[in-house]
Amino acid sequence: MILKEGIKRIMSLAAVIVYTVSLILFTLTLGAGESYGAVSWPSLSQSVNAGAAICMDADTEAILYGKNINSKMYPASITKIMTAILVLENCDMDEEVTFSQTALNSLEPGAVTARTSVGDVLTVRDCMYAMLYRSANEVANALAEHVAGSISAFADMMNAKARELGCTNTHFVNPSGLHDSEHYTTAHDMALIAKAAMNDPRFLELEDDENYRIGPTQEVPQGMLVTIGHKMLRSSGGYTDSRVVGGKTGYTSAAGNTLVTMAEDDGRRLVAVVLADRNPAHYTDTKAMLDLGFSSFTNVSAEGLLDIDALEQRFVTDGVIPESANNLKTDRPLYLTVPTGTTTDGVTTDFEYNVSQNAPEGAVAKVDFLMGDHTAGSYFILNERESSLSILDVSTGTKVAVISVSLATIGGIAAFLLLGGGTAYHAHNVSLEKKKLQRMKENRRRRLESMGISEDEFRRLVENRKKTQDLNRTRDRQRNKTTNFRGKGRPRNKG
Repeated sequence: MILKEGIKRIMSLAAVIVYTVSLILFTLTLGAGESYGAVSWPSLSQSVNAGAAICMDADTEAILYGKNINSKMYPASITKIMTAILVLENCDMDEEVTFSQTALNSLEPGAVTARTSVGDVLTVRDCMYAMLYRSANEVANALAEHVAGSISAFADMMNAKARELGCTNTHFVNPSGLHDSEHYTTAHDMALIAKAAMNDPRFLELEDDENYRIGPTQEVPQGMLVTIGHKMLRSSGGYTDSRVVGGKTGYTSAAGNTLVTMAEDDGRRLVAVVLADRNPAHYTDTKAMLDLGFSSFTNVSAEGLLDIDALEQRFVTDGVIPESANNLKTDRPLYLTVPTGTTTDGVTTDFEYNVSQNAPEGAVAKVDFLMGDHTAGSYFILNERESSLSILDVSTGTKVAVISVSLATIGGIAAFLLLGGGTAYHAHNVSLEKKKLQRMKENRRRRLESMGISEDEFRRLVENRKKTQDLNRTRDRQRNKTTNFRGKGRPRNKG
């Protein structure tokens, strides 16, 4: 009996030891897996003074460095990047802008910096240089009135554009960035805005000079010479950086120093943003982030990471797309930003089906490629052969798929209608198509009912959406016509 009890105790102790060792090994393995994302992702060797900062790859949207990137802060004059985006989308550079009393007199003392007067007339081009180089607040007001009719209407356009670009914590009340408690953004949102500006060659062309003489005004008949304020864009000085191709400075007592910087090197494009910084740390913080982004990361092709056939089956199973006539692809060539010397091994994917307002046409999902705790790239999945009708769910601000009918299905039905059927085989296929459409129609009815939307309201939403798409296409065609730029600029390292 005593021997048996002893054996039982020894076995129990052995079991406890085995369990404990296994737990330790599992914990160590788990810890190593968790630390992979933290340890392998390069970090700055110096502290960043800014209250919030971000360095983002402009092509993959991978966040290479971040500090308080989603904290709401005041942007000051980097706001003018958004103003420039909307002006470029809505104006020809040779249009004339007349300065109103409201544009000039609604500003605090000292905020009128381009020495303009009521009744002055400048071209949009001159205004853009005055706004981006001189950071002229009254010029930002005049451009806003020229585009939208009033400053408040232009602010509405700014907020709509911010949402379109994927910004989630941004609200603008003026085109200049002068302080207002309801005028705020985040480092991440500002990086998305800067990326949009960087994607427009006309914006970069405007910042490819150091000096520019704007047209004559009543106060300066010979025209004012303006010099670019971003010191990293200058050809000489302590902060010159040949990688920098664009950006904007900002400062108010409430915001501190703010800085947006766009840079290119060896085929890669980065955006850096600092908020609530001080002079000159906003430049040294920015340089440190750019050095980290360019030297410690690389972009690698990741086309093999998505199995399109498996992805299609998953989307069909999840009810995102129909069973036939699908053509899935990413919205742009698939690259990921990874630490230099590493591969895409171990990268995982995370899919989101309720795509946001900024999703491109045909988007059925968004995929984030994760490397540990870090996002190495974000892309939309498009279904190019699908004719999808989408409506905006006003409660969530996301596109909700209502009905999706393949172009092949529509074409087949049209052919049967024209030819009148004919054979039993054709009749059988027509019957199948009708049943399929009936199922889709019933699914649509149920979804509309669950959202409290009638068929008439749905048709109006679809018609409005088509009108908006047609308007956007017209604007794109007009924008593509305005490509006559002046050859000029500093030597740049384009990669």
